[in-house]
Amino acid sequence: METSNLLEVHNLKKYFPIEKGLLRRVIGQVRAVDDVSLSIPAGKTLGLVGESGCGKTTLGRCVVRAIEPTEGQVLLRIDGREADITGLDAKELRATRRHMQMVFQDPYASLDPRKTILDIVGEPLRVNKLARGEDLEQRVRQLVDLVGLDVKYLKRYPHAFSGGQRQRIGIARALSLNPSLVVCDEPVSALDVSVQAQILNLLQDLQAEFSLTYLFIAHDLSVIQYISDQVAVMYVGKIVEQAETEELFLNPKHPYTEALISAIPSPDPDSLLDEITLEGEVPSPANPPSGCYFHPRCKYAQQICQEEIPPLLESGPGHHVACHFAEELTLQGVEDLEEESQW
Repeated sequence: METSNLLEVHNLKKYFPIEKGLLRRVIGQVRAVDDVSLSIPAGKTLGLVGESGCGKTTLGRCVVRAIEPTEGQVLLRIDGREADITGLDAKELRATRRHMQMVFQDPYASLDPRKTILDIVGEPLRVNKLARGEDLEQRVRQLVDLVGLDVKYLKRYPHAFSGGQRQRIGIARALSLNPSLVVCDEPVSALDVSVQAQILNLLQDLQAEFSLTYLFIAHDLSVIQYISDQVAVMYVGKIVEQAETEELFLNPKHPYTEALISAIPSPDPDSLLDEITLEGEVPSPANPPSGCYFHPRCKYAQQICQEEIPPLLESGPGHHVACHFAEELTLQGVEDLEEESQW
């Protein structure tokens, strides 16, 4: 692992068995994450984007080993050493989890309704035996103030807070152990647009202050464009394109990325971008099509696309794409990143 990369994922797979009958015989596999490799430099944000059901959340949970991957490596650089998350035993994993935390999608379901904010934010500190009593309460006060909430609300329960406030509580909980890596699983998708902007700005401020590294999962490209340094596009369990944010939005190389970018609402009524409507449905990861998974919906598809899976190759400096015709196609991107940004 290069010292500049905090996280590296190599050939990660997560297959869920399909069982049938009284004997629970395995008759197939759901390929939720199918041979994914990516890396995130320390202090940067990698945006992971794709349609619902493409495997984004499963990948995020495999990274922190909230679910067990089927194959592959997840390498995390912490305290000057390299840890393979997938190979740690229970004791080692518990110690390493202090360095990687998650912010969950649903701010209503991710907080225990029977616990106060003091209990929720302070629980990681108690479990890891890092603080208790007055020291714990003082630390929780600092965290709650850090995310923009009033410390007088520590004894209140989650039902007394709005969705945006609850998400701030979830962020405070994630930061309680001073992690290096935070996996943000669609943290703003359940919030109003004005609240989304507040949470995104908060995440950026915290990243700058504490040198946090984010894996930011979303299906909204305008959010990804605003917060990410790099973007990885996922389709049916595979990464189909990855590049620096500006490069990907200005110069997409994969037809699926082109379609996603064209669907971003533009504040400019004179925008020349034409929205691309994809025909058909997203293939099932239990029964993906042969060749390129995207070929049944791709207007550029040719015979080779039906027969061979395109490898993820570098088409330019730091720009990787899995498309047989990446070098031949001229695809439309955004006209101007500064003008297109909605935040």
